[in-house]
Amino acid sequence: MADELIKFDSKPEAQYMIAGWRRQWSNGGSISGRLPRYLIEKLGAKRIASMGEEVSNLCYPFQVAGTHDSFRPVAAYQDGLPSDPMHRENYFYDAGNGLIIFLGEEPWSRIDLYGQAFFQAVKEMGIKQTVAVEGVNGPVPPDLERRVTCVYSKAEMKEDLEKYGLQFSSYGSESRRGPTIAMALVTLAHYHYPDVEMVRFGSMAPMYPFLASNNEPLGITRDHRSFYDIMRRVRSMFKLDIDLSELETLGMSESRDLQEKLERISSSNPEAKEVIDRVRADYKFTPFEEIVELDPALDKTLEDILRNIQE
Repeated sequence: MADELIKFDSKPEAQYMIAGWRRQWSNGGSISGRLPRYLIEKLGAKRIASMGEEVSNLCYPFQVAGTHDSFRPVAAYQDGLPSDPMHRENYFYDAGNGLIIFLGEEPWSRIDLYGQAFFQAVKEMGIKQTVAVEGVNGPVPPDLERRVTCVYSKAEMKEDLEKYGLQFSSYGSESRRGPTIAMALVTLAHYHYPDVEMVRFGSMAPMYPFLASNNEPLGITRDHRSFYDIMRRVRSMFKLDIDLSELETLGMSESRDLQEKLERISSSNPEAKEVIDRVRADYKFTPFEEIVELDPALDKTLEDILRNIQE
């Protein structure tokens, strides 16, 4: 069965992977589904592998009543003739410089089989560390850095992870709570794939209990500030050469727009103002500042300058 779980068009030697899932439970702020897509497009990543038919056949239903084609497999036809076999979109992309990006569909069953395929790909490409990205919606002051939580697969990883402004999750320790797809894979890695290093970064995207003009909850549906705050950490962890200025600009614009809406609500609704003020007072996050590593030659030059000044 192993040969049927992953289909490679090419097999680059890789070091790191960023993973996300469309149409999944923990996709607040569209973080899990859209951040990998953003990176694929920005970096010009090329599709190099997919999970095989065994995963598509055993891990998903054909349809869910009342959802039209939302959960059906992808298919295509040309002049009446099938031009593409039915399949699920669980794809691996090569972004160059040792970085792989995975964008998949959350499985409905056989997480063991899905995990086997996922970790087989990790092993065959020589990936050293995987970061899975997810999001939840919640009341977050839009102008502040996003809170990023973390679960990880190996105990010895924690010391390094503490450098990145993360809050280590105790999700499910006090009451029964089902895992997200990324949490489930971290758990599988911990117990069944001990050589794998995998972490799950989860960011909270702003969403308030008020209705906007379109009768939707007031918040940021695609939270580029969360994209930015997650990627600052990933860039530092993986030592990626990637420009995040676009994400920063988009995130600031969206956050400013939401902040202005909240201020207008506060000015006319005392009860809403109390909620908004309480959210700000109760909000806690762990700030992160990227460490700038200087070129050794430049670092020595600066040391010589400082030494001469002191003399």
